[in-house]
Amino acid sequence: MPVIDVVLMAACVGLFYLLFRSFKNNPYAYRNIAITSVIILLLAIIIGRAASFSSSYGEEKVLTTAAAAFVWQFSRVLFIPISFLCLFLCISNAALLKNEGFRRSNFLGLLFSAAYLITINIIWRPLNRMPEFMSGILIFSRLMLCYAECTLLSICIIGYAVLKIEPKYDRDFAVILGCSISRKGKVRPLLKGRVNKAIHFAWEQEIRTGKPVKYVPSGGQGKDEPMSEGSAMELYLLSHSAEDYEVFPEKKSRNTRENLIFSKEIMDGLMDDPKVAVVTTNFHVLRSGMLAHRAGLMNALVIGSGTKWYFWPNAFFREMVAIVLMFIKVHIIVAAIFAAVSFL
Repeated sequence: MPVIDVVLMAACVGLFYLLFRSFKNNPYAYRNIAITSVIILLLAIIIGRAASFSSSYGEEKVLTTAAAAFVWQFSRVLFIPISFLCLFLCISNAALLKNEGFRRSNFLGLLFSAAYLITINIIWRPLNRMPEFMSGILIFSRLMLCYAECTLLSICIIGYAVLKIEPKYDRDFAVILGCSISRKGKVRPLLKGRVNKAIHFAWEQEIRTGKPVKYVPSGGQGKDEPMSEGSAMELYLLSHSAEDYEVFPEKKSRNTRENLIFSKEIMDGLMDDPKVAVVTTNFHVLRSGMLAHRAGLMNALVIGSGTKWYFWPNAFFREMVAIVLMFIKVHIIVAAIFAAVSFL
């Protein structure tokens, strides 16, 4: 076995150990995604080398051409899992459109799949067939595409991993993140799933440990809503066995970040250093955990309620975009490094 393959495998083993320690310390940290991205990249290189992809650049002497061939070798490996994700997105989007109607947001999976395949066809071309001045641009595009592919796959992996975390039944509060209610003030199915999950968690904890859970339903009032989402959830909780002294609604937040910040203010006024369970829908767990830590809820555990199989892929794709935008400075730095490598 070549020395380079031994080094790559040893690096993967070391990164897996680092990922295990990092995930155990904070499963919602972005560094878990970054470490997983590097692992995926190294595995793709190992698989690419083992498969011995033939390349039209094999005998070229130009450094940039050889570099582009090397990049594209493992990008072809990444193309396979991304293609399966695109297929799943297209199938789920078709079901989503059929069941939920033709809304612009319901086309995201189809649009992404089309954009990815078009991009692949544009930049998956031999450099020796392109004008020389395009070499740097093409190499930069390929590097960024590989980076995007690794990031996409790693967010999917970590997003799935956080759903499998066993809940800790030692919580003081359950913060329920709001989403839209009907014009009559009724709790819609998505939000009802979150509230029911919080109730189920509270019952489970009290049965197992005898420790009660207080509820903080969180959400302000939208333009087309007759009351705040926090108030609507409060009424639902009170009609499903919760007592007045157990429910502390938060009624002024406009987004997830404010949900968590304002809920923390309520909980801090009731108890020092409370242990918190944040309850949301499964596709929203990873980003909610990141935002909870930013809001100062360092020991927060995020619990996800289920939703329809065809709904969550499209919704999770939106979450992925939001996570990427949360750490846009990191991606700008990476793009700058790739640009320097490509053009210099």
